[in-house]
Amino acid sequence: MSPRPGNNWRAHFAFVFAIVVTSFVTAMLVTQWQLVSVGRTSLEIADSTAPSIEYLANARGEMRHLQVILHEHVEDTERGSSGPAAASIEQARTRMDESIADYLVLPVERDEQLLWGDIFRSKRALNDSLDRCLAAIDRHDVRAAQSSLHDTDQAVDALSTAITRAIELNATRSHMLALSIVRERQRTTVLAFGLAGLCVAITLVGALGLRRIVRQNNALTEAHQQLLEARASELEQFAGRVAHDILSPLSTVGLSLRTSTAPGVSDALREQLAGRGTAAIKRIDRLVTGLLAFAVAGAKPEEGAHADVAATISDLERDLRDEAAAAGAELSADVHVAHAIGCNAGVLTSLVSNLARNAIKYIGDGPTRRIEIRATEVRDKIRIEVEDTGPGLPPDLEQRVFEPYVRGVHTGKGGIGLGLATVKRIAVAHGGRVGVRSVVGAGCTFWVELPAAELEVAPDVAPAAVVH
Repeated sequence: MSPRPGNNWRAHFAFVFAIVVTSFVTAMLVTQWQLVSVGRTSLEIADSTAPSIEYLANARGEMRHLQVILHEHVEDTERGSSGPAAASIEQARTRMDESIADYLVLPVERDEQLLWGDIFRSKRALNDSLDRCLAAIDRHDVRAAQSSLHDTDQAVDALSTAITRAIELNATRSHMLALSIVRERQRTTVLAFGLAGLCVAITLVGALGLRRIVRQNNALTEAHQQLLEARASELEQFAGRVAHDILSPLSTVGLSLRTSTAPGVSDALREQLAGRGTAAIKRIDRLVTGLLAFAVAGAKPEEGAHADVAATISDLERDLRDEAAAAGAELSADVHVAHAIGCNAGVLTSLVSNLARNAIKYIGDGPTRRIEIRATEVRDKIRIEVEDTGPGLPPDLEQRVFEPYVRGVHTGKGGIGLGLATVKRIAVAHGGRVGVRSVVGAGCTFWVELPAAELEVAPDVAPAAVVH
């Protein structure tokens, strides 16, 4: 008699799963540890070497400016004329001293501290000779002024040499730190691929072991396994749809984080970026919550589910407009809807974002690149259209464009061909339908219709309005 599935199968599966999870967690922790090292090196460049070069360059520029003004002041004294040069000299000297002071408070390595003495002594010699020269000018002693001017020029050259050495040292250190970051990233990439390969190998070994055990089961075990495989396939497709929908909001979050941590970002811009990242995270939460509820319900709409069309499209419009602009296109939205739509906000977000991003991806490079999102009521339905001025669909693709894993040709874009298939599956499950009108060389209009909800727009959202 063929063995029935029992503890042996479960124990083997649990063992393989534990190893895969452990391998994945280990790979993630090791990769993050490497990234921490990269972060420390980046901070050293941002907090030490780059500001040092900036302050020293400013000090050297002010010093040369001071030298030019001083020469003009001495020449004016020789001609017996006077002007506001003394005030300009003091301003340039103050700015030079401030830049050097800002540099001297930065964290530095031991070898750079040896240069501080040269900079400090040269600056003091410059100030002393400058004071003597200004005093001689005030006494109208031209000969003493010219002698002090010569000493000042020598002090300027000495300070310039000391500053240049410090700049070169910081530039060299910046270069070495940048190379260190490149090496760390390369090491991290190799390590990540290696650990990922190990996870795949362990998974394959475990899968082969499971396959051998499953083959030993009876017909009931095989039927049960087929059911599990079917459910696993459905879960895989669901995971693919979720991943497809949240990639763009995640990109917005990543860009906001990277930009907000860059040096020189103002508090106002950092607050704006934080708000944008938070909005993207909330959008991801709506997407995942809505699609998960849809999946848990057996790919059927929730009872009483509804969403505000205008609010959802307005929330998506800014990111979609930015993505369209990056593709060289203009995106706008026009919503005339008075009722809620019969699906949750996450599902509606998935529908609109998939149609819009499909239009952005295939907009092409024609002279006119425009995308318009429209929402109108058609009897008891709500119709959402996304029209573009792209190249249109090839005739052989128009009938298959809503099938899974079907993609346009010659796009050079990423993707796995699940976006439009997701739109059709969700629309049909909610009692709606989808379609496309295409004119080769003139563009496409993808549309989806869903039943309107019986209730008006929910009281916690604003009434539907035209979205600009």
